Amino acid sequence: MNSFPLRARLRRLAPLLVILTVCVSASAEETRPKRFIYNSDANHMYYYKTPPMSVEDLQGYVDEVVGTGVTTFFASPNWGMLMSYPTEATEMIGSQLTEEERKAYLEIGKEKELTFERAIANLYGIYAAGHDPFQVMIDRAREQNLEVFISYRPNEIHDVQNPDSMIVTSFWKEHPEYRVGTIGDEINPLFAEIIGGSPEHRVHPLVASWFPGALNFAIPEVRAQRLAELRECCERYPIDGIDIDFQRFPIYFPQDEGPQHLDTMTNWMREVREMTREVGTKRGRPILLSARILARPRQNLAIGLDPVTWAQQDLLDFITVSHYLRNDFALPVDEYRQQMPATLPIYASIEVEKEADRYREIARALYDKGADGLMMFNYFTRREGGEEPDFSLFKELSDPAMLKSPAQ
Repeated sequence: MNSFPLRARLRRLAPLLVILTVCVSASAEETRPKRFIYNSDANHMYYYKTPPMSVEDLQGYVDEVVGTGVTTFFASPNWGMLMSYPTEATEMIGSQLTEEERKAYLEIGKEKELTFERAIANLYGIYAAGHDPFQVMIDRAREQNLEVFISYRPNEIHDVQNPDSMIVTSFWKEHPEYRVGTIGDEINPLFAEIIGGSPEHRVHPLVASWFPGALNFAIPEVRAQRLAELRECCERYPIDGIDIDFQRFPIYFPQDEGPQHLDTMTNWMREVREMTREVGTKRGRPILLSARILARPRQNLAIGLDPVTWAQQDLLDFITVSHYLRNDFALPVDEYRQQMPATLPIYASIEVEKEADRYREIARALYDKGADGLMMFNYFTRREGGEEPDFSLFKELSDPAMLKSPAQ
């Protein structure tokens, strides 16, 4: 019988275990895909061109990021709660308008810049010419050899304070009992932190008032409706993957009930995963599934999201950690890495900034924390002020080596 003490043998093995752990971790890091993701809301472009907008005009909003370091093009089908394509699962934006009203929108759009009327006139001009505008963008991105994801917003609440809003669905209007609260209810400290960040960056009171008007995912009919919309996206378009953007908007249950519904949302994510696999099998090519999640792990859990469990149960192919609107602090990518499977890619989203150096500073910090790549969110919004965004900056932001400071 070996009399060598077990504790001593374990002490001798400890350095080998450390080396093995480091090797496994390094190997996993090397195999995790590196992505640089451009997230387009896929409707901003309709506001800038004088009607009628051409297919070539629309394709240009994809082409502008080609060759800049972007690997992956995310396009959102949501225009508010409605879709920007002809849909059977819900409603298409502008479908409430009569032909006469659309003609009036066209005339207004010719005269007035940056108006909803101009955007709808451009969208429907392309649609009337026999094209699905959303398909045009997806096809163009694929032609340009970009990986293409639909970035779906599961709880859009823009403009819910307006009972006549054209970006709010009949499903939402007809079922006030499906909501997490009443529009204008007080926001509790947790949600104030999530949507406002630091005290000097508190979100506008109107936006804060929207949150209690969100749909309640504890209700089966709500989950079924959202799953039907996701299925339609997957079956209709030749995408590489679908992203669930939980930051738009980060409320899914009554404000104090999130932790009670962790299993509810995990089970829904399992349904989504099963659907993507079913559709992927039928078409002979897999559909990846990702999620854009909240900045801090505890924030996800507090509102009913459990991305760590989703990753552990193979319900996701990657995650993107993100702020809500503002880059208030360095996203804790390293904290997520400690909790997630070593093989799961973790990316980080950067919100809008005014200065190029600020983008560089944020990107450098995120790579230092272990981000496998970055997402640029709302980068195009500089156009709202009449200035073209600098897409050449992406070549730096997509390359950690180019961002290293001279001191390094």
